[in-house]
Amino acid sequence: MAANGWSFPPTAFADLVDEQVSTRVRTISLALLNEIIERSPVDSGRFRGSHIVSIGDPVYTVTTELDPSGGSTLSRGSSALSGLEPYTQVFIQTNLPYAERLENGWSDQAPGGVYELSFISVSEVVK
Repeated sequence: MAANGWSFPPTAFADLVDEQVSTRVRTISLALLNEIIERSPVDSGRFRGSHIVSIGDPVYTVTTELDPSGGSTLSRGSSALSGLEPYTQVFIQTNLPYAERLENGWSDQAPGGVYELSFISVSEVVK
């Protein structure tokens, strides 16, 4: 037993919880990004390459990367999440001017949109 009466210090428990929270958020964020990529309509691959993952604050740049397979986008997102601290907000977004039209069913490849359906799908799995 520790000198203060605890056999396992509460700070160690808090560190464990923090680590598990970060792991869970990282896992859910990657699942969501993967779902978004998979649901993204593909013509040139610009929309698939446009998804941005950021921590703490949104990013308002517009990417120009073409990524028809989505592999590079998933890799960039995974890299962005590697330094995730507990209890920080994760943003997954695209800033392409036509993204809102795609979300509203403009594409025959994604008539139900991308982001909302991805969120619903991942939410159902996480429940």
